[in-house]
Amino acid sequence: MNPKKTTKKQDKTDETKAELEQMTEMAKRAMADLQNLKRRQEEEKFHWIKMANADLIKKLLPILDNLDLAKKHMPKGAEGWYKGIEMSINQMQQAMQDSGLTPLETVGQPFDPDKHEAIAQGPGNKDVVIEEFEKGYTLGDFIIRHAKVKVGDGGR
Repeated sequence: MNPKKTTKKQDKTDETKAELEQMTEMAKRAMADLQNLKRRQEEEKFHWIKMANADLIKKLLPILDNLDLAKKHMPKGAEGWYKGIEMSINQMQQAMQDSGLTPLETVGQPFDPDKHEAIAQGPGNKDVVIEEFEKGYTLGDFIIRHAKVKVGDGGR
């Protein structure tokens, strides 16, 4: 055999192997990029669905508030009416919870401007929520409505 032919064949084989390794690396990167793109699209889709839910839930919260008020002001002799209102409230609350809505804890909690909107102050432990006027809610990690609260001023 001719040593020059062997060297040329070996060089060609080495060159082909290097190209194959380079193309394999490019394919791996392309697959990783595709997987990352799919993951980002799923996250974005989930985010948009959550925001659409938040918009709908924000519109429904005043209805739930009004039902709660109606329940508190039940006229005498209206037990049947009360049960109907209570069932509606429970059904709506369950539907909201199933959508990821969670009420904020307020009374007895330290005042947190990220969660609470102080609309009054009164006698009580300083910077502690002493009364809730309107419920606040989170949807997942997002606060969709701050709780309207009364905060203690440190006086008794």
